[in-house]
Amino acid sequence: MRVLALGWEIDGPGVTQAEFASADSLASYDAVLVDPEPLPSLWESHATLEPDGVWRLHPGRDLGLARALDHLLSARRAEVEDLLLRGGGVVVVRVRPPGEGVEIAGSPPRRLDRYAFLPRTSLVSGPHHLGLPHGLRFIPRRGRDLALADEPHPAAPYLRALGPLGYEAVLVATLGAPLAAFGRVLATNRVGDVVAWDLAVGTGRILFLPSFPGASPAEMGDRLLPLVGALLREPLPVELPDWISGYSLPGEEDLRRDEEALAREREGLRRREEELGERRLGYDLLRALLAPRGSQGLAQAVQAALDRLGFTTSPRGAAPATALASSPDGDLLVRVALSLFGPVGPEEHRALLLDLDRWRSEGNGDGRGMLVCLAEPRLDPRRRGPQWAEAVGRGCRDHGLILTSAYDLFRAVRHVLAGGDPDEVRRGLLAAEGEWRWKT
Repeated sequence: MRVLALGWEIDGPGVTQAEFASADSLASYDAVLVDPEPLPSLWESHATLEPDGVWRLHPGRDLGLARALDHLLSARRAEVEDLLLRGGGVVVVRVRPPGEGVEIAGSPPRRLDRYAFLPRTSLVSGPHHLGLPHGLRFIPRRGRDLALADEPHPAAPYLRALGPLGYEAVLVATLGAPLAAFGRVLATNRVGDVVAWDLAVGTGRILFLPSFPGASPAEMGDRLLPLVGALLREPLPVELPDWISGYSLPGEEDLRRDEEALAREREGLRRREEELGERRLGYDLLRALLAPRGSQGLAQAVQAALDRLGFTTSPRGAAPATALASSPDGDLLVRVALSLFGPVGPEEHRALLLDLDRWRSEGNGDGRGMLVCLAEPRLDPRRRGPQWAEAVGRGCRDHGLILTSAYDLFRAVRHVLAGGDPDEVRRGLLAAEGEWRWKT
């Protein structure tokens, strides 16, 4: 496999690094990797920014640069067309924002940009038409919300590994045609913009991949070259006319039924996987009573635990540390307190009292308060020190508040999950004055 890397700083077997202007013919390679980022340097130092805001070259006043650019890009475009249409090769394009192009003055004027090397081809799919290169636009848009398409593709491992590094541009068709009608959409962002696309052109293909800023050349090379090799070995799908479906073969109907049964089985497995994932999420949420990710995580875990005990919980206001827990046996205003390096201090007790006063002033005179404490979450629960200061325990007893640790709440929920009576646990909790510990 012979690979030409233009602007890609990657090494590997069979890889030749070169400059866009001085490289050998692109059609003489199996695959060409193009990063269009440096292409504007061919004209930037010679173009003039004119009053209409356009960078322009004037033939006859630019020492022949406009003519040289025309010849260079025409030659490279023809080489790309030969590589794709006759050579069955692969062109990998790193998707960048279009940047500042240049206009060559004339009648009519000609405009060049980073993507002027793309082949001139006309693609038709049903009612849609896509003409390259001008029918494709590269819109500046940064993000790290890359989502892979469901359809498997050799590029999936590459996109999955480097996806967190983000993208800086998306692809759209100028006439609004869906890109999925012409090629395989490999990845989108959360609003559906295309960020990775595999386009078949002739017997070859153009693969548009995100830029992944910050990726190391070694990592990109290690992951990109196997992808290119897989694409060169993978035959392109054959596009058949619509009428071909009217010519069936013996046994084909049985095959179609088997395929449909397999699709139903796959869908059933997908739903089962989602159900198991939701169950796993529920267990992970309860286990956060022992080692949460911050106060927000502890608050969510406490609410999930109280739901298991028969309460109906809901956040109170914007503060994640406070929630309401309602039940037929009584209501609670619950506050969680997380201390990383020592016992929970009396400031949390005082904050609960203030929340409780406000809550009671709203007409909840029978409601009680509960403080759930977690101290030293980095340690095993059986090796932790006191979970609250003595003043906290005294204050909760004096004011009739329920005081418990996240670990005791975890043990109570574990008892319920093992078949214990949640009503009994809930009533015991509501009957507590001051400290409540799980004794079973």
